[in-house]
Amino acid sequence: MTSRPGRGQLTLRHRITISFVLLMAGAMGFIILAEQVDYDQVRAAVVARTQDSEVRRLQAALAHDRLPEVADGSRLYDSRSVPTVLRQYGPGYHGEEAPNEWHLRVFDSAGQRYYLLHDAAHYAYLEHLIDAFAALVITICVLCAFLIGRRTATHVIAPITRLANAIEDNQKPFPYQDARDEIGVLARAFARHSDELERFLHREQCFSGDASHELRTPLAIIAGAAETLACQLPVDSHLAPSAQRILRTTQEMQRQLSCLLLLSRAPERLPRVEVALQPLIESCIGRCQPWLAGKPVRITVDAPRDVVLQTNADLALSVIWNLLRNACQYTERGDIRITLRDASLVIADTGPGLPSSIDPQQFQRFQPASALSGEGLGLSIVQRIVEHLDWKMTVDTSGQGCRFTLQWPDGNGHLTVS
Repeated sequence: MTSRPGRGQLTLRHRITISFVLLMAGAMGFIILAEQVDYDQVRAAVVARTQDSEVRRLQAALAHDRLPEVADGSRLYDSRSVPTVLRQYGPGYHGEEAPNEWHLRVFDSAGQRYYLLHDAAHYAYLEHLIDAFAALVITICVLCAFLIGRRTATHVIAPITRLANAIEDNQKPFPYQDARDEIGVLARAFARHSDELERFLHREQCFSGDASHELRTPLAIIAGAAETLACQLPVDSHLAPSAQRILRTTQEMQRQLSCLLLLSRAPERLPRVEVALQPLIESCIGRCQPWLAGKPVRITVDAPRDVVLQTNADLALSVIWNLLRNACQYTERGDIRITLRDASLVIADTGPGLPSSIDPQQFQRFQPASALSGEGLGLSIVQRIVEHLDWKMTVDTSGQGCRFTLQWPDGNGHLTVS
């Protein structure tokens, strides 16, 4: 039964919801605070402060009877030269906003009135300053949102990441199984599923081992009887080929049972030795002669004798034997080429190729290779063995034949690329 989060504990949904609510509350609070700032008032305050310092400088110069200099874009009038339109303004600051922007400061010095007029160009830098301030505010808001979102995401995802790492590393027991939130529900579901898989794998291994052991005795009896029959029959007897066929089939079943026993083990527990592949290939070719009898088929081998592979000899023999037997069985004429290199083996034939009903990338059990192929277990077993040995198998097939390429890790543990 699935456990639900407890009442007094914040669930993952609640934590995400609260994080977004707090983020939105902070953003709205900042917007409300920004609305309280009147940029026109800020501009007027900056202009007034600038004019205050300018007026003090002018008053100091006028007190010494010097004609003060004013900056570009500014003009200084006295009571005689001031334009008529400006005479109406009394002491203090006066101004007009865009588009006809101007700023006027009226002040008295030594008993005479002066008018300091600034046009819009004198304070153009304020526009850039305000724009830069707005850009800075936006950048800070985006950065804060990023940091808050990243922190929230890290806090939310951290349990999921830890749980995923534990599953990948097969750490038992899984973390958070006692948690009452959604992470706990997920952890318990993974734990149950993992236990079911382990029980299923154990049952499969036990079945493969028990079946293989139980079948070995009757197969040994059949093989002994077939061998006795083949030795006692006259050479010209019409029953001799049947006896030889029974013996070969029984021996093949015994080898397949050995492979099934090895496949029931974990890959890391397989016994591995140094195997010379060239003698292995030659023994498989010798066993394939019954399928080549009376056929115009030639086998060519390019296999150096010094190629040695650290692997399981029985499983490697089973892979090569199954592929080579299929090539000999279904090739009616032409060539079967075997090419061995340090980290790859290629078996190519000129047979009819795989039928369209078979996917060369995924061989399925009991999928017939042709109308006369029988139970269709061969390629499925080959694929299982290849995966068990940590090899790689690729298949190129057409109407002119099949090409099976086996690749295994080199000395550095890397697969070669063909």
